[in-house]
Amino acid sequence: MSELQWPKLAPRDRCTGCGACASGCPKNAIHLLPDREGFLRPTVTDACIQCGHCTHICPVLRQREKRSAPAVFAAWCPDETARSASTAGGVFYLLADYMLEGGGIVFGAALDEELHVRHVAARNGQELTRLLGAKPVQSDIGDTYERIRHHLEQGRRVLFSGTPCQVDGLYHYLGEHPENLLTVDVVCSGVVSPGVWDQLLRSMAYVKRKRPTDVSFSAKLSGSTERRFRVLFEDNSTFDAPAGKSELGRGRRRALLFRPSCHTCSYASTDRPGDLTLGVFRGLPRDFYPQEQCRGISLLLVNTAKGAQTLDVLPLKKEARTLEEAVACDPALSAPVPVPAERAEFFAAFAQQPFRQVQSRFLAPLAYQAGRGRRRLRDLFHRKSKEGKS
Repeated sequence: MSELQWPKLAPRDRCTGCGACASGCPKNAIHLLPDREGFLRPTVTDACIQCGHCTHICPVLRQREKRSAPAVFAAWCPDETARSASTAGGVFYLLADYMLEGGGIVFGAALDEELHVRHVAARNGQELTRLLGAKPVQSDIGDTYERIRHHLEQGRRVLFSGTPCQVDGLYHYLGEHPENLLTVDVVCSGVVSPGVWDQLLRSMAYVKRKRPTDVSFSAKLSGSTERRFRVLFEDNSTFDAPAGKSELGRGRRRALLFRPSCHTCSYASTDRPGDLTLGVFRGLPRDFYPQEQCRGISLLLVNTAKGAQTLDVLPLKKEARTLEEAVACDPALSAPVPVPAERAEFFAAFAQQPFRQVQSRFLAPLAYQAGRGRRRLRDLFHRKSKEGKS
């Protein structure tokens, strides 16, 4: 097949990797393969019959209808065990438990045996525990969309949780908003490269001389709002650090590790694709349930009537807040994160150099401080330039 015959897909810098095109291809002619930055991208094979279905269902190439402003709540789960295993207030646990109790099935991101992030199904409470807690690495959607369609056609209720681009990808793949499908999109500032995460795992195993067997990206400390990056190794020893001071955390805070489309994300607003939106509610007044804030409070946006109806039957603690407070608590609800000056340099080094050199150059504490210093100088330069022109 000549290059001119390839179907039209989203441009590289805008493709979210949602997987709708690959899942929807009637000939299985599109495969998601890692690029030089470690992100999965659609690759068209000679099996393509030029039907155009992939172009038709690509969320990037089709504009969404705008919704009215969502209702905003600070919310939390009264079950302390479930809440302690969650990043914020444990609202997702309540939604998932309600779905499972009614005979439904829940799909969300989980760590597999190799600690890669993939979307999986939970059919009971034991399997649900794998889906709890934030996972900042972009998940491999696999055949999740096809499996959801199968369950929906069988009349089963389904809860799907993912990034907003994955939720939108699911709806475009299905071509409708089925009544027995409930969706939750997470407030997301950007997804980390799976390829970079794999190298970080290999590095931890090399340095510790033992295999990591479990990871918590946002573990909680009792009585504190601080979140921890915690790794369990095969001999039951652990590595524990403040989430923002791990190598992954430093890379995320500098926005070095994100997919290119994250920097132009069309979902970085309060107009969300999911029935519900979940995040962490930061910046609440100190006198707003101070003990609950230490345990974690969820930011909850109710975007559809279906989402509101579901919440009405949950044993959920919630207080109405303003949309302005929601936007103030997380910049990802107002604009995508800007592209850092060092991003291209980081991924060029990632593709060409040994990863240990990349780590020491970009992800070590001194590299992080140097990056902050360069940004401060750049911001100062811009301010001085503006003052000179005024």
